[in-house]
Amino acid sequence: MVLQVGGARIDIERYRRDGYLTAESALSPDDLQRLRVASDEVLALCASDPERYRRRIEWESDHLDREHGVGMERVIRKLEPVSDIAPLFGEYAFHPGIVDPLRRIFDDDVSLFEDKLNLKLPGGSPYPWHQDWACCWRAHTDELITCFIYLDDADETMGCLQVIPGSHEGKPILPFKEGSHFEIDPAAVDTAKAAPVPLKAGGMIYFDPYLLHYSDFNTSSKPRRTMIFTYNPARLGSINEGRFPDDGRA
Repeated sequence: MVLQVGGARIDIERYRRDGYLTAESALSPDDLQRLRVASDEVLALCASDPERYRRRIEWESDHLDREHGVGMERVIRKLEPVSDIAPLFGEYAFHPGIVDPLRRIFDDDVSLFEDKLNLKLPGGSPYPWHQDWACCWRAHTDELITCFIYLDDADETMGCLQVIPGSHEGKPILPFKEGSHFEIDPAAVDTAKAAPVPLKAGGMIYFDPYLLHYSDFNTSSKPRRTMIFTYNPARLGSINEGRFPDDGRA
């Protein structure tokens, strides 16, 4: 079933088959510029007082080896959450062009489960192959859909998202790499089936919580900032309210 939702064509059958779906930007160039400015502002805020915002910050230096980590010691890789300290992100989380396709897939209204900024600045580190539900969300529901929105043009040199279509089928929980509770054992990943998902700024990727996905180094000289919202059906209510750290909120 292919539905026209605003300016986006939403192929629900393809989403269920492949575990992901791309859609053209629901945001105007002005929207994207506002979000890039807000991204830079919240990055500067958290970098200015890393102790205060420590529960939100993930550092590049924690994910790079000696060869790649030089000069990245104080570079922020991810901020989570951001919608309470950068309200603009909370506003866009319910932009009709973003959530209307989700309403069609869920056949329900939506509740925001999680929000974050993946920054992947030049030299930024990979995210290894993983499944979001298996590594992060087992205490909650698996009725979740993530919307991954590039704030910048993103190609393979910048570490765009890569997925393995259909890897969500049957809700598999693949084994972790020894010593990790995040990275899937490389022996369980058929990388020959990997599909890079490069898109222009504003391009969106909706994906299932069991879908195997990965991103490589940003080897370019440009940032690959990404706004990430995850939603659950509204009938489940607000099931992740504890996601807001008790730090810099007004």
